[in-house]
Amino acid sequence: MSTPTATTAATERLRRAIIRAELPPSAAMSEQQLTDRFGLSKAAVRAALARLRGEGLVHAEPRRGHVVAPLTLRDVREVYDLRLLVEPGGAAAATGHVDTAALERLVDTIAAPVDVDDPDAVDRFLAANRQVHVTIAEAAGNRRLASLVERLLDESERALVVGLHTGIAAGGLRVHHEHLTIVGALRLGDPAGAARAMENAIRRFRADLLDKLAATPAILDATLTTGPR
Repeated sequence: MSTPTATTAATERLRRAIIRAELPPSAAMSEQQLTDRFGLSKAAVRAALARLRGEGLVHAEPRRGHVVAPLTLRDVREVYDLRLLVEPGGAAAATGHVDTAALERLVDTIAAPVDVDDPDAVDRFLAANRQVHVTIAEAAGNRRLASLVERLLDESERALVVGLHTGIAAGGLRVHHEHLTIVGALRLGDPAGAARAMENAIRRFRADLLDKLAATPAILDATLTTGPR
């Protein structure tokens, strides 16, 4: 039987592998393969897979065992459409309540292109991107908004990694410039400008990624489907 600590550690490691595309969308995997690859106990892997099934990151399929959830066009549309509904308003509400100097320092940590072959570099980029969005959401003063943004970031990070690998994020530099625009509006005390900058950043990435996925039958050695309509 896996201990709670071992289960949590295994869940975090496998979640990270899925989000970072170490375990790419639609990849089949067995408990033994995961145990051998990541140096985890079989009990911890089994418990972790149960948690990840509950999060929708892993599916159990007959004769294939466990499969990483596909990254579908529908997933991207739905997640980024929700972000468009909540994050621009959150940026407007955060105006005048967020430490823009701290945000600028955070944005500066992703001012260089990301080496997509370096997992640590990808981790740093994703962590900084997440912190920018969460900090703004928290400054809006609505705890449920901040919680929702965190959940949406959980679901959109796989898409962001695909964006890094396919070049549409310009090695992360485009994200850096978009963040600077958002922070600039916040610093000026311009709620409409902050909302507009946030909306433009999310909408542009959404459109570019959907175009890339629709035009590319396979990315990261995994099939990307349109999903049910």
